[in-house]
Amino acid sequence: MQSDFNTVNCDGRIYKVKLILIKKVDEAKGTKSFFFKPEKSISFSAGQYLYYTLAKLNYPDAKGATRLFTIASSPTETDSIRLTTKIREESGYKKTLDELAIGEVIKADGPNGTFLFDENEKGSHVFLAGGIGITPFRSIIKYVVDNKLANPIYLIYSNSDNDIVFKRKFDEIVKNNSNIRVHYVISSTEGHLDQIKINELIKNYKLKIKNCTLWVCGPPGFNDAMEEILGNMKVPSGQIRSEKFTGY
Repeated sequence: MQSDFNTVNCDGRIYKVKLILIKKVDEAKGTKSFFFKPEKSISFSAGQYLYYTLAKLNYPDAKGATRLFTIASSPTETDSIRLTTKIREESGYKKTLDELAIGEVIKADGPNGTFLFDENEKGSHVFLAGGIGITPFRSIIKYVVDNKLANPIYLIYSNSDNDIVFKRKFDEIVKNNSNIRVHYVISSTEGHLDQIKINELIKNYKLKIKNCTLWVCGPPGFNDAMEEILGNMKVPSGQIRSEKFTGY
């Protein structure tokens, strides 16, 4: 397949490439995964994102035809690129994405991003995820599992209800990997993830904050709340990594 735009290689990465839609999967109510086959291999690190450009919009969208999304697949999953997102009625981009037919082509630019996992980093990793902010953690955890790494990972996943994205996969991973633990917080019944809950989980896991790296990813309100909580817990800023998902 010939590309109608330039492809730029830098350090083994592809900066412009066509993606062919090969599959759609419902992950939870209003949330879908789109699987794309790239025309050329894309080398990326777990936690990075791509810019995705649709050929045309079926509905008006003031933000245009390009958005960035985390690559929800792991670098070990080489058969396709996975884009997982909430489909919002008010977004012309999202509605158009949802209506793409199998075989349709979009363009990707990247990868980019510094929310990266270093397997050589010592200590435990505590992932604080809010809603669709789970996507980079899905990529990282799958990467750790597929490479049989021993890094201790503790995922605390806050969701509005019991319809949890990737839950079946996470439950399977926890069952088969002693170094990975997952705790779900359902805000509609348990209240929002707060300092008391985090402290209880840290205590239950027998962790020491000084030996942990804490990762935060979710909507702006979630990130702001988590960063304030971690500040109150006297967690040094050097131990906190944050990726904020703005509205799109």
